Amino acid sequence: MLILFKTIRNNPIVKAMTPWVVLSLVFPAILLFNALFLSVFPSQPMIEGKANAVQEALNPKNNLMQSSFIYYSRDPNQLFGNFYYTLGTQLAARGQLGSAESMLDKAAKLLPNDGYVHMNYGIVLEALQKFPDAATQYQEAVRLDPKMVQAYYSLGLLQDKMGNVDLGVQTLQKAVDLAPENSFINYDIGVLYAKKGDYQKSAYYSQKAVEGGSEFAEAYNNYGYALAQLGKYDEALKAVEKSLSLKPDSAAALDSKGFALYGLGRYDEAMKAYTEALKMDPTIGEIYLHLGQAHEKLKNYDKSVKAYETYLQMTPDASDKADVEGKIKQLKMQITSRNHK
Repeated sequence: MLILFKTIRNNPIVKAMTPWVVLSLVFPAILLFNALFLSVFPSQPMIEGKANAVQEALNPKNNLMQSSFIYYSRDPNQLFGNFYYTLGTQLAARGQLGSAESMLDKAAKLLPNDGYVHMNYGIVLEALQKFPDAATQYQEAVRLDPKMVQAYYSLGLLQDKMGNVDLGVQTLQKAVDLAPENSFINYDIGVLYAKKGDYQKSAYYSQKAVEGGSEFAEAYNNYGYALAQLGKYDEALKAVEKSLSLKPDSAAALDSKGFALYGLGRYDEAMKAYTEALKMDPTIGEIYLHLGQAHEKLKNYDKSVKAYETYLQMTPDASDKADVEGKIKQLKMQITSRNHK
């Protein structure tokens, strides 16, 4: 028996297979331990100051994507790459971003041709506000898989966040071409077209977002705002009212409502909508500009000046700064003239 054992042990085929047999037995045990460990120990608290970024990266619009795992393989890179990938995505979903970054970095090095790994690594890097590195990972994901819609989508939004709206639109266009009925993509490309001042395209994509998601309050608001910018105030008001019926406390929708009412010449109602919007969120500078315009139409010049000045204080780099400053000067002259009568 001993001689037989030695013969088998020294067989070159057995020697070659032994590490894989051991690994195939040990690796599932490691995964089981990992699952038990994560289920027993509580999540670490979110990194201070990163909670919003984490929620943005891991919300339904930008979920961690799952790859097809190959746990039994003759390639140790595949085995351990998937192990790090699994652990990294689990840690990311639990808010442990620093540890997740480390695991996904190892996974990306072991699985350089897996687009899903690069995609998820990018999500974590973006949540950590490492934007250039995140963009690199998204770009690698779409290079490896030109049909990976979510990678294009995430990359486009990130490019806009990094200040390149035009590039963001180009990238989101690729995403919407691959998924033309996706409400989120249509909504966000509509938002970016509004930023560019192309309200015709903004209205087009926002309408598609509305058609694809009947309860999408933000899409109704963006659609209404684009219509108002195109002078279609009645249609705009209907869209914005629908948005407010779905989300009554939206400062952005109340601002859009005021904008539509202003276009219809209903200045008192517009002023009330703007005032209500500022109660909801006093940090949106553009609402003060709109409020100032409504007060000006109602000849409330003192209040108009105050609103315009607040707008300039909140948005010191506004593109219309010179125009607003000129308006303030003109109104102050009218106030002086009126007071001397």
